[in-house]
Amino acid sequence: MQVLLLVCALLAPWPAVADVAVPPLKARVTDLTATLSSAQQATLEQTLSAFEARKGSQIAVLLVPTTQPETAEQYAVRVEEAWKLGRKGVDDGVLLLVAKNDRKLRIEVGYGLEGALNDATAKRIIEEEITPRFKQGDFYGGINAGVGRIIKVIDGEPLPPPKSRKPRGGGLDFESLLFIGLSWCSSSVASCARSSAVFSAPASSPQSPVSSRGPSVEHC
Repeated sequence: MQVLLLVCALLAPWPAVADVAVPPLKARVTDLTATLSSAQQATLEQTLSAFEARKGSQIAVLLVPTTQPETAEQYAVRVEEAWKLGRKGVDDGVLLLVAKNDRKLRIEVGYGLEGALNDATAKRIIEEEITPRFKQGDFYGGINAGVGRIIKVIDGEPLPPPKSRKPRGGGLDFESLLFIGLSWCSSSVASCARSSAVFSAPASSPQSPVSSRGPSVEHC
């Protein structure tokens, strides 16, 4: 009887392990492992924000404890599908995924960047910039160096320029308002001496681009 129960237990299906949830995209740097300090996250965020404003391409960094039961590749695909990194029609998004406890790294690349940031280049970035620093326990240094190298590669790729900033609801941007103000002052010096104007540029609404998955590389 005991043997029969043991056989039944072994043959019974094991409970399925739920996939790791994809976190909402609230920032360009998402750390679910408490590895990076607030200052380090802020520095990376500033670097990525400035690059996105200058080049248009979008880079995101995600640190998770594990991607199991999925592979890093499977989880990275789900993240990119949910986050929709990159600009619509350009597909120039990049995801740097760190599965800390799994000791896995992955660079997921949109099709618009597959010519520059291909498998071979992504592998070199991981092996030359990120992994050596990770082995020394310098996770921030590895991520920062990897991001810097990714930015350098994308900078060499001819891509459509980012759209100019405009206030919500249309209308004139800051530069147009400033030009009009200066022109008005030039034609009415006396009036300008008696009055002053303050110009401000409303914040632009964030883009919600769409991208598709391109070449990527995984490293232990």
